Amino acid sequence: MEFTLSPLYILIILTAISPILAYISRRFRVERLMDVYSVAGLMIVFYFAIVQMLDTAFQERVLTFTAMPRETASVIFIDKLSSYVIFVFVLVGLASALFSIEYIKERKAEYYPLLLTMITGMVGVASSGDFVTFFIFWEVMSLSAYALVAFRYKSWEAVEASLKYLIISSAGTAAILFALSLMYGIAGTLNMSALSTVFSLRDMAGEVWSYIILALLLAGLGVNAAMVPFHSWLPDAHPAAPSPISAMLSGVVIKTGIYAMFRVLAAIFPSAIYNWGVALALYAAVTMTVGNLMAMLQEDIKRLLAFSSIAHIGYIVFGISLATANGLAGSLLHVLNHATMKGLLFLSAGAFIHAVGTRNLDELSGIGRKMPISGITFAIGAFSLAGIPGLSAFVSEFQIITASLEAGMLPFTIVMILNVLIGVAYYLRVVQIIFLKPLTPVSEKAHEASPLMLIPVVALAGLGIFLGIYPSPFLEMTKAIASSLLVR
Repeated sequence: MEFTLSPLYILIILTAISPILAYISRRFRVERLMDVYSVAGLMIVFYFAIVQMLDTAFQERVLTFTAMPRETASVIFIDKLSSYVIFVFVLVGLASALFSIEYIKERKAEYYPLLLTMITGMVGVASSGDFVTFFIFWEVMSLSAYALVAFRYKSWEAVEASLKYLIISSAGTAAILFALSLMYGIAGTLNMSALSTVFSLRDMAGEVWSYIILALLLAGLGVNAAMVPFHSWLPDAHPAAPSPISAMLSGVVIKTGIYAMFRVLAAIFPSAIYNWGVALALYAAVTMTVGNLMAMLQEDIKRLLAFSSIAHIGYIVFGISLATANGLAGSLLHVLNHATMKGLLFLSAGAFIHAVGTRNLDELSGIGRKMPISGITFAIGAFSLAGIPGLSAFVSEFQIITASLEAGMLPFTIVMILNVLIGVAYYLRVVQIIFLKPLTPVSEKAHEASPLMLIPVVALAGLGIFLGIYPSPFLEMTKAIASSLLVR
């Protein structure tokens, strides 16, 4: 495979052209131009993301932007891990774009360029081989995400949520930038490969600077990943943003922070993943517990799903803290399963909201009977994330739990099992409300979503069933990625 056809390069071209087409669509009132352009472009990107993932399953690929040596150059670095998460990012991005065709009715000329920019930023973050390139794409992703949360800027809720997201995220970005400046001062480079070499030769495991750098990085990345106590922006951003953007934020945007944790802990500070295991597990336990307990209290369906995402980030970080191949594989598999199933839940919930105009669970009572396809796909996503056997998220949650038992982390294993049971309780409650409770005057008016909105949710639901029944290909792939990370 040639890198001229890499997903990142195609996305950069698509994003660069999109403002021109947006102007044409607005000037000549070609309403469907941006719909067709964005979805068709992302289909092409998705194809090459699959090709790249299959290609890098057997070897790493590196491309430098400059003539400088790789140790000091800005590089696009594609390996098993980056190609895997790029596949996940583009998959959810494509589903969200397809759903947006009918969901977004106005200002499409502004919406789609921002969506493409955000996806480009995420793919760029996953493709970066140095922290300069990483930081540039991180900011591209973040700035477009702020704008998309505030897309309905005439609503005070959207503006407030976006401003809160901006302020909290900026603090996290400042922590990351400070950590990068310290790393550059110590190593004289921000190239990830060179940093790994320098820090391993210096044996920084016991140096105070390593603790400061790691603490700053984990705090900064924890903001993006919505880990407790840096999570407060997420439950506000989700209800305010359009549902396809909620699917992106919860499904994949917060996963960029998780990806960076994988990269930092495994590639640059490999000793930290062993030395800080208990601290990370405690961090994860608090995050999953707070997320699940808060989800139980919600009456807003999108806030409930947002707090659930915080809990599942805790599951993923717990798998990372185990520092074993099985633990990392479980976390990586859960990145895919949570991204697709939470994307499914937000899109299905978006279909409900689009039909009746409310997020309140009591008012959505019985809506699953009026919108059976959307209701069934929502139930599949809910049952999957609740850990029901035969669906995708059960496999990854079970993988993390068994890996934690193998690692001798019994107290934390018990905490995770209890949290999974809490998740079962509130997801069953939501499914009961939308299917078994009497119809309300609001839900009585509902009608099934359009075919263009149903295509992505049915596809994601089908993927959840397929990966629950036949998880072997992705499970083996994540085990290979985990093994490659641990031997660095």
